[in-house]
Amino acid sequence: MKKTLQVLLVLIITFFTFSAVNPTVVTDSDFANQGISSINDEKPQVDNNTNNQDKNHRATTRENPDDRQNSDSNKDNHQSDKKTVLKDNLRPSRYRIDVSVSEQKVRIYEDDALVKEWMASTGKDGSTPLGHFKIQNRGKWFYSEKYQQGAMWWVSFKDWGVYLFHSVPMDRNRNVLEEEADKLGTPASHGCVRLETDNAKWIYDNIPAGTPVYIHE
Repeated sequence: MKKTLQVLLVLIITFFTFSAVNPTVVTDSDFANQGISSINDEKPQVDNNTNNQDKNHRATTRENPDDRQNSDSNKDNHQSDKKTVLKDNLRPSRYRIDVSVSEQKVRIYEDDALVKEWMASTGKDGSTPLGHFKIQNRGKWFYSEKYQQGAMWWVSFKDWGVYLFHSVPMDRNRNVLEEEADKLGTPASHGCVRLETDNAKWIYDNIPAGTPVYIHE
């Protein structure tokens, strides 16, 4: 009995000694939780400022559809381009053009002196606009599928390619339509001013943009 008590006393002393050295007892559950916490601590933290910067960067660098639309629109907006070129490069012209609808005549003045006078054909049913205009853009040839007619040496005086001085009408192979050429001296066009081919070319070659045009009865 005495020996048994001695063994128990040794065990009790050993237990308290061990507890004093290791006051915290770690269980398997505690170890597992500690391991998870350590793993989580090693994960990269989300930087909200960085995310916001990335979003702002994407918003800044994203293509603006309005810019693309404007760019595509500028490629097709020839009227604005022509008006800008005309404004920037315009020099005073020493010429002016007078068109008499009642006489079916075109007269060219240089420094107020008459230098050219030609027979013309203005528009049927008063379709040639009356008033003061200025020479705009020009080209060597056009063809209208609607009217099955074309013309050479056109020079616009209104609406940038709508109302023109041009040659007598031609077919798509640039052959003069004689039945239309014979109408010179009478109203016959769809609103343009028709001239003999050489006279239309003279305007194309010699009359600068901005030259005044006066069309009257």
